[in-house]
Parts: sequence; C-alpha cells; structure tokens
Amino acid sequence: MKKALHFCAHVGCRNLTSNKYCDEHAQDAIDEQKRWADGHAKGSSRQRGYDSRWEKYRKWYLSKPEHMFCALHLAGCTEIATCIDHIVPPQNRDDPLFWDTSNHQPSCIHCNSVKGHTTLRGTWNLGGNNDGEETDTDSTG
Repeated sequence: MKKALHFCAHVGCRNLTSNKYCDEHAQDAIDEQKRWADGHAKGSSRQRGYDSRWEKYRKWYLSKPEHMFCALHLAGCTEIATCIDHIVPPQNRDDPLFWDTSNHQPSCIHCNSVKGHTTLRGTWNLGGNNDGEETDTDSTG
C-alpha cells in the first residue's frame, strides 16, 4: 500500500512527498539536525557555569541605567538588554574572563545569539551615534 502524499515539512515548500521532506530539502533537514546536535553538545547553561550566582550578577548588572540597552545593536536587535555578553568568550567558568566586568557588555538575546562565540565589542548607545557621542536632537538652536 502506498503512502499518501503531503506537503514537504520544509517551511514554505509546496512540493508533495510521501516522506517528511521532499528530495530537494531532505539534505537540508539532515544538516539542520547535525547543527542542532552540535549546539547542544556544549552542555546546558548551568553546566557552562551560568548558575544562581551568575543570575544574581546578571540582574544587578542589567539594573544599571548604562546597561539597560543592547550594546551590539546588530540587525534584528530588540534593543532592550536581557543578558550579559562576554566580549571575549571565556573557555569555561574557571577562565578569568568569565567574571571580568570589563569583558561584559549588555545584550539582547537576539544579538547575543547572532554574535555567538566570536569577539565583538558593541558601541551602540541609545540617543547617540556608534562613536558613543551624543547626537544633537534639539532643533531650537
């Protein structure tokens, strides 16, 4: 007995198939599963050192007015900082860079995820340009 045809599970694909994915998207699905497995092989956030001590520090750090907005401001930024980004990613929790406050910058979850495990110092600030200088918004002269 033949399986019924249905649309490919790849988002936006209108090809009919008897499998989950059409021939065109079958390899993409396998590659995506490998990327997902690789990303989860690094361990949970708790296993990487982001415990209750880090959570308290994060709340304190983000409560400062100068840390309320994302410093990275990459494409798709939500602007409100919800996490702390390590400018230079530490190797593990025992790495001195993990707790070094000069290695921290406020970030939204989107920018922190996009940046990934790369070194990037953000310079964006609300109401200013990327050089950190205030912009003149007063048009009265």
